Amino acid sequence: LPRRQNLFSLLTGEVPSWLCGTLLRNGPGMHTIGETSYNHWFDGLALLHSFTIKNGEVHYRSKYLRSDTYNSNIEANRIVVSEFGTMAYPDPCKNIFAKAFSYLSHTIPEFTDNCMINIMKCGEDFYATTETNFIRKIDPQTLETLEKVLWNR
Repeated sequence: LPRRQNLFSLLTGEVPSWLCGTLLRNGPGMHTIGETSYNHWFDGLALLHSFTIKNGEVHYRSKYLRSDTYNSNIEANRIVVSEFGTMAYPDPCKNIFAKAFSYLSHTIPEFTDNCMINIMKCGEDFYATTETNFIRKIDPQTLETLEKVLWNR
């Protein structure tokens, strides 16, 4: 996927000169993968956003969270991990028995690590979070995805 780093845009109005820092946000970003689409807005693949404010300017960057969910879906070029409002369906290229097994194995799906709900700071570390037990450590400067953390352990 094409990436853009550190976009700069002209602003309307003024940013106070005393205002400086970085605002991190995340939310659903990609809603279509190959020929499949998510059924609910909350299901989109996590997109991290960074707004750096300094000297009256705002610089923006974004990057998709490279979760296991993201990697599996992109590799398959279709939705293969179920989300809040979207059930992943078996690969249509499989034979009838493989399809049935795949369908049944998704009846109780693996929990997603598509952490697109919030950004949490814990000590000096930053994490992308969701409602499941998985959170993803991120680098707040580069928005790189770091390790996966199982929150309930």
